[in-house]
Amino acid sequence: MDLRRYYQELRRKEAEIEGKDIYVVSLATADGGQAGVITQVPKPIGCRLIVEGRARLATREEAESYEQEQERKRAEFASEEFARRIQVQVVAEPKPARGGRGEDRS
Repeated sequence: MDLRRYYQELRRKEAEIEGKDIYVVSLATADGGQAGVITQVPKPIGCRLIVEGRARLATREEAESYEQEQERKRAEFASEEFARRIQVQVVAEPKPARGGRGEDRS
Protein backbone atom coordinates (compact mmCIF):
# COMPACT_ATOMS: atom_id res chain seq x y z
CA MET A 1 0.00 0.00 0.00
CA ASP A 2 1.31 3.41 -0.95
CA LEU A 3 1.18 5.47 2.24
CA ARG A 4 1.22 8.78 0.40
CA ARG A 5 -1.83 7.80 -1.62
CA TYR A 6 -3.54 6.40 1.49
CA TYR A 7 -3.18 9.67 3.42
CA GLN A 8 -4.20 11.74 0.40
CA GLU A 9 -7.36 9.67 0.10
CA LEU A 10 -7.95 9.96 3.84
CA ARG A 11 -7.65 13.79 3.77
CA ARG A 12 -9.89 13.97 0.69
CA LYS A 13 -12.56 11.86 2.39
CA GLU A 14 -12.41 13.97 5.58
CA ALA A 15 -12.79 17.14 3.51
CA GLU A 16 -15.86 15.90 1.62
CA ILE A 17 -17.76 14.61 4.67
CA GLU A 18 -19.39 17.20 6.92
CA GLY A 19 -19.96 16.96 10.64
CA LYS A 20 -18.03 15.97 13.72
CA ASP A 21 -19.45 12.46 14.04
CA ILE A 22 -20.63 10.29 11.16
CA TYR A 23 -22.59 7.08 10.71
CA VAL A 24 -20.91 4.19 8.95
CA VAL A 25 -22.17 0.76 7.90
CA SER A 26 -19.69 -2.07 8.23
CA LEU A 27 -18.74 -4.23 5.27
CA ALA A 28 -17.84 -7.91 5.33
CA THR A 29 -14.08 -8.34 5.62
CA ALA A 30 -11.71 -11.29 5.26
CA ASP A 31 -10.78 -11.06 8.95
CA GLY A 32 -14.35 -11.73 10.10
CA GLY A 33 -15.90 -8.26 9.91
CA GLN A 34 -19.69 -8.50 9.90
CA ALA A 35 -21.58 -6.58 7.21
CA GLY A 36 -24.49 -4.24 7.92
CA VAL A 37 -23.70 -2.98 11.42
CA ILE A 38 -24.40 0.75 11.73
CA THR A 39 -22.21 2.74 14.11
CA GLN A 40 -21.75 6.39 15.01
CA VAL A 41 -18.05 7.25 15.09
CA PRO A 42 -15.85 10.35 15.10
CA LYS A 43 -15.20 11.56 11.56
CA PRO A 44 -11.46 10.70 11.47
CA ILE A 45 -12.14 7.10 12.49
CA GLY A 46 -15.08 6.76 10.10
CA CYS A 47 -13.04 8.11 7.20
CA ARG A 48 -10.23 5.69 7.99
CA LEU A 49 -12.71 2.78 7.96
CA ILE A 50 -14.12 3.96 4.63
CA VAL A 51 -10.70 4.40 3.00
CA GLU A 52 -9.58 0.98 4.25
CA GLY A 53 -12.70 -0.64 2.77
CA ARG A 54 -14.07 -1.80 6.13
CA ALA A 55 -17.16 0.41 6.05
CA ARG A 56 -19.23 2.74 3.90
CA LEU A 57 -20.96 5.99 4.76
CA ALA A 58 -24.53 5.35 5.96
CA THR A 59 -27.41 6.89 4.05
CA ARG A 60 -29.60 9.49 5.73
CA GLU A 61 -32.40 6.91 6.08
CA GLU A 62 -30.05 4.37 7.70
CA ALA A 63 -28.76 6.99 10.14
CA GLU A 64 -32.30 8.09 11.07
CA SER A 65 -33.39 4.48 11.54
CA TYR A 66 -30.33 3.86 13.73
CA GLU A 67 -31.08 6.94 15.86
CA GLN A 68 -34.74 5.91 16.29
CA GLU A 69 -33.68 2.43 17.36
CA GLN A 70 -31.15 3.86 19.83
CA GLU A 71 -33.80 6.21 21.26
CA ARG A 72 -36.19 3.28 21.68
CA LYS A 73 -33.50 1.29 23.48
CA ARG A 74 -32.66 4.24 25.76
CA ALA A 75 -36.35 4.69 26.66
CA GLU A 76 -36.73 0.95 27.31
CA PHE A 77 -33.64 0.96 29.52
CA ALA A 78 -34.84 4.02 31.44
CA SER A 79 -38.22 2.37 32.00
CA GLU A 80 -36.62 -0.83 33.25
CA GLU A 81 -34.26 1.15 35.48
CA PHE A 82 -37.19 3.12 36.92
CA ALA A 83 -39.15 -0.08 37.56
CA ARG A 84 -36.13 -1.64 39.26
CA ARG A 85 -35.78 1.33 41.60
CA ILE A 86 -39.40 1.49 42.68
CA GLN A 87 -39.63 0.53 46.33
CA VAL A 88 -42.82 -0.68 47.90
CA GLN A 89 -43.34 -0.29 51.59
CA VAL A 90 -46.09 -2.26 53.26
CA VAL A 91 -47.42 -0.63 56.42
CA ALA A 92 -49.82 -2.53 58.62
CA GLU A 93 -52.58 -0.50 60.15
CA PRO A 94 -52.62 -0.73 63.94
CA LYS A 95 -55.46 -2.75 65.41
CA PRO A 96 -57.85 -0.77 67.54
CA ALA A 97 -57.05 -1.28 71.20
CA ARG A 98 -59.57 -3.21 73.21
CA GLY A 99 -60.06 -1.25 76.28
CA GLY A 100 -62.24 -1.60 79.30
CA ARG A 101 -62.73 -3.99 82.16
CA GLY A 102 -64.37 -6.72 80.24
CA GLU A 103 -61.15 -7.91 78.61
CA ASP A 104 -60.44 -11.57 78.31
CA ARG A 105 -57.17 -12.23 80.03
CA SER A 106 -55.82 -15.66 79.44
